[in-house]
Amino acid sequence: MDITLVIPTYNESDNLPILLERVFGAFRGSDIEGKVIVVDDDSPDGTWKTAEGLKGKYPGLHVLRRVNKRGLSSAVLDGFNISASAILGVMDADLSHPPEKIPEMLAPILAGEADMVIGSRYVERGGTGDWGLRRKISSRVASLSVIGLTDVKDPMSGFFFMKRGVIENIKLSPKGFKIALEILVRGKYDNVVEVPIIFQDRIYGETKLNSGVILDYLCQIMRLYASRITGS
Repeated sequence: MDITLVIPTYNESDNLPILLERVFGAFRGSDIEGKVIVVDDDSPDGTWKTAEGLKGKYPGLHVLRRVNKRGLSSAVLDGFNISASAILGVMDADLSHPPEKIPEMLAPILAGEADMVIGSRYVERGGTGDWGLRRKISSRVASLSVIGLTDVKDPMSGFFFMKRGVIENIKLSPKGFKIALEILVRGKYDNVVEVPIIFQDRIYGETKLNSGVILDYLCQIMRLYASRITGS
């Protein structure tokens, strides 16, 4: 089946060549005809130029440069909108998600056993690498805060694949970083499978997590709880 992986980027020029080598290596190693769309928010470090320069090496690579537009979730949705693939995926560009897990994550969808597959830190054999206690607690609290919205153990994951039908004719809000959570609450699906991953901290570049991101997340979950109550 036709598969497109969307990678939203902002100032990831050092990480992107490493990531794409591993992603396309995972595709080749499992005979997957996969495409990648890098959606870059006009990064000051020229991430979009780096991506453009790699298109000759990876024929399945496409680049969307967004000017005067920002936001991870909206970047992901713009990537979805320019793809016609039956299976859509998302992963971060900072090397925190292991591309080698892509074949394992796609397997339940290709076998007809799942509509959506999450790369999960919080199932057996999953983990968060060298995170400190404070960060582990913060992440767990964030997951527990949406326990009334989904029974998925890692709904905050930024690494997932799904059938296109999960989001067809569904209104999704582009605000916030947690697009998987929005899809889990609003999407159309029967089965979600969580595949264990070990999350790794970035080596190059700076984290995008700041007070504005946290505020967006709080607004997002309040909006989702309100929509669950009202049925909207």
